[in-house]
Amino acid sequence: MENKAKEKRQYVIINCLLLLITILLGIYLYKIIQSNKQQIKVGYEQGVNFVQQLQEGTLNVESSDISLAKNNVNIEIKEDIKYSEEYKFDNVFNNKYYYNQLDDCAKLIYDTIENNLYNMTAGNYEMKLSNEISDVLYEDNGEEKLDYSFQSAWDALTQDRTDTFFIDITNVNLKIKKTTYGNKVNYALSIAPDSNEGYLLKGLENKQTVHAVLNSIREQRDSIISNASGSDYDKILQVHDWIIDNLEYESNIENSNVYNLYGALIEKKAVCEGYAEAFKYILDEMRIPCILVSGTATNSEGTTERHEWNYVQIDNKWYAVDSTWDDPVVKGFGYVSNSVKHKYFLIGSRKINRNHFVNGQMTQNGQSFIYPKLESDNYK
Repeated sequence: MENKAKEKRQYVIINCLLLLITILLGIYLYKIIQSNKQQIKVGYEQGVNFVQQLQEGTLNVESSDISLAKNNVNIEIKEDIKYSEEYKFDNVFNNKYYYNQLDDCAKLIYDTIENNLYNMTAGNYEMKLSNEISDVLYEDNGEEKLDYSFQSAWDALTQDRTDTFFIDITNVNLKIKKTTYGNKVNYALSIAPDSNEGYLLKGLENKQTVHAVLNSIREQRDSIISNASGSDYDKILQVHDWIIDNLEYESNIENSNVYNLYGALIEKKAVCEGYAEAFKYILDEMRIPCILVSGTATNSEGTTERHEWNYVQIDNKWYAVDSTWDDPVVKGFGYVSNSVKHKYFLIGSRKINRNHFVNGQMTQNGQSFIYPKLESDNYK
């Protein structure tokens, strides 16, 4: 009898537990169903609202562009430049001196452009930007911040990479597409050319021409490097002297090629930008840290003009090099002595700061970059 009573109690307890579990499970399922109903209701209402906005014309899509604030020049290509193979945009050796000073948003824009340089040679190509970049537009003064980052990214890229000269800066635009429905705002960003002319400078007819020009410049660079030897100092000196011995300062600025690598290394005529960019372009491949420096300089006649030169790092110390000023305009076939040719070669701040004045702000809308600190005295 006792066993039967005990079994009966156990049976009652088990059934009570099962009933309790069933009740709790029912409550849990009820809450899930109610929650799903609410979500379905909200989704339905949003969908109806979206459709109504479409029907009523209240869905708003706006587009705007941010342009780069920098003038550009055309290029004139010699007829004997022939297309041979595609140019490969290597990750050029430099410590990305200017890139490292950018904010996170500008770095993302810089990376996007650099990774698409090959695509830009086709003329028309739209680069989609990540949501991380568009997030800045949700902040106060978001479009101003984006404009600043976009301009700063481009300034840094063109200072770090001299092989970007083929791009018509006036046609590079950051496009903003803003979609509003209800209280929700979405942004989609891309970089695309402003017109049917595409990214390419006038004078570069197509992708094949761009690659032919870039390859001819690379071949000239590699030829210079193949004849350089010795220590880093020796190599820097040999590149410096090659530029002075082979380039002619072109006072006629109507020649549009004098500002870029093509004018410097192929036509052998350039102004200060061409001299400085050629010097950096060659040293980058030689794995010798070198940067472009912008500012003004006052010549012996007291005239102050916009100018560009280089800073070079050797033995973990920075020195200035101005190959343009080391290449005086000599009438006839006069000889230029080494004392003149090397007057602005690897010099320290005491000397360069007498008549060279840096300006870290490349464009009005971009950031002001900081230059490395030079040694006070000249090298050696």
